[in-house]
Amino acid sequence: MIPKKIEEAFNRQIKHELESAYLYLSMVAYFDEAGFPGMARWMRAQVQEELTHAMRFFKHILERGGEVKLQPLSVLGENGIHRRRLLKRLTSTRSLSPAQFTNW
Repeated sequence: MIPKKIEEAFNRQIKHELESAYLYLSMVAYFDEAGFPGMARWMRAQVQEELTHAMRFFKHILERGGEVKLQPLSVLGENGIHRRRLLKRLTSTRSLSPAQFTNW
């Protein structure tokens, strides 16, 4: 049997992994619409990676007799991510400005 504290922590981690996947999925949509198929493809790979992480925790809980408790995701809000904020996040650690990024 999995200890309750560990089960709760793993259920929270499942939520975080799914929120990350959802965030990356919103980036896929943006890059597809903006005409950046390579970036969209890379973000799709990130979506799959996060889903794989979530499923590892999911399986671990079940294999040890625990209960998976899926929680509401709180990533995008009603209107999704604002595209300029997304670009700012993506370019904040790079030398490119958001304007340069979109003018490729």
